[in-house]
Amino acid sequence: MNKLKIYISALAVALLLFQGCDGLLDVEPKQSLDSELALTNADNVKSVLIGGYDGLGSADLYGGWYQMTADFLAADDEFTFSGTFFQPREIIQKNILYDNSFIADTWESSYETINILNNVMSALDLLEGADRSRVEGEARLMRGMIYFEMVRFFGAPYEAGQANNQPGVPLILTPTKEINEEANVPRASVDAVYDQILEDLTEARDLLDDVNPVEPYYVNSMVASAVLSRVHLQRGEYEEARDEASRVIESELYQLQPTFADVFNQSENTSEDIFAMQNSAQDGTNSFYTYYSASSRGDIDISQDHLDEYEANDDRLNLFYIDPDDGVTVRSGKWNRATDDQVNVIRLAEMYLTRAEANFRLGEVEGDTPLNDLNEIRDRVNLPLYVLPTDFDLDDILRERKLELMFEGNLLHDIKRTERNVGPLQYNAPKLVLPIPERELNVNPELCQNASYQGPAC
Repeated sequence: MNKLKIYISALAVALLLFQGCDGLLDVEPKQSLDSELALTNADNVKSVLIGGYDGLGSADLYGGWYQMTADFLAADDEFTFSGTFFQPREIIQKNILYDNSFIADTWESSYETINILNNVMSALDLLEGADRSRVEGEARLMRGMIYFEMVRFFGAPYEAGQANNQPGVPLILTPTKEINEEANVPRASVDAVYDQILEDLTEARDLLDDVNPVEPYYVNSMVASAVLSRVHLQRGEYEEARDEASRVIESELYQLQPTFADVFNQSENTSEDIFAMQNSAQDGTNSFYTYYSASSRGDIDISQDHLDEYEANDDRLNLFYIDPDDGVTVRSGKWNRATDDQVNVIRLAEMYLTRAEANFRLGEVEGDTPLNDLNEIRDRVNLPLYVLPTDFDLDDILRERKLELMFEGNLLHDIKRTERNVGPLQYNAPKLVLPIPERELNVNPELCQNASYQGPAC
């Protein structure tokens, strides 16, 4: 199916799901969607925005595959995939074909959701005052989040201090309503995509309230700062990363949970969740549960090599368990609930670790010292506290970050920004970049393929 038809169908689905039973429900999906018909008043626009959240939380995006794809690409000897599906096996073995349907679904669903958000932003004149600011801020924030994931997966790594003219992903900022040659958008440079990400996230931070007035689990200004801290850290902009993380910490809107286990498998957001995707029986199971839990497929086998990285008495070890079916295989217990729970996307613990790393690299103590920030994380998991700043180095900070955030989708991106290896592969190896999906190359002659994959070379 032509991807543009999918984009248009996604907007139609959003309206069908979230608009009341009026004349809009009688509109048949067509090759072009009349914006005047679809977005006629403020309530329509707000309803379509909810469709954006639905897309953001789909299994192909933050319902699991954004995070799992990153972890699978980062996998070396610490965990393996024992399932029967070939698509995730290709990813974890770094032997990906450009017709991998899981990757194609992530690309497609990402641009479907971007199109929904672009439609929302095209109709902001139908809104007034605080409503307009909130809706624009939420749409911009979600769009920035999606482009951040996409450029890190499909573009070669961002290199701090370099031009970064390497191909990123198509940058589409207006609604796709017609199938024509103008819709064939080429890949923007990595630099251009990051410029747009920073614009969207910064605007969102300044437009949104610290707490969302409609739903507490919708995005807000603090979510924007948390994502901005990730973006700046990825770009080696340590002062900016620290300041955004510190803004979240010092807001005092979030607190670490008493124990590490308290963070996961909860029926609602905890005080530690800056942003989490809501999951319900209606939405279906999250992808993490499907692949990680022994109660489902149980396809992710944790190795002793990974367990050996933890210090003795680290409470994070308590979340691993033996699969009862074979009495041998070790599973991660972060994702053991199928429905009626949330998928953690950004936690307060990450903000402490970001501020600690940034201050350590800068030789500064803005907000707090790296010593104190690291001890916040170590104290919670029953580890000995550092006494002096000389008790740890950058490797210790990065190890703490890895073990705290393991199986949450951060590892690959941390490896790339710190220029480390995945087994024998260097951080910038072509095999650690995803291929542009085959069907996208087939329908858009303006696209070019990443190195080492089949298709028109860039």
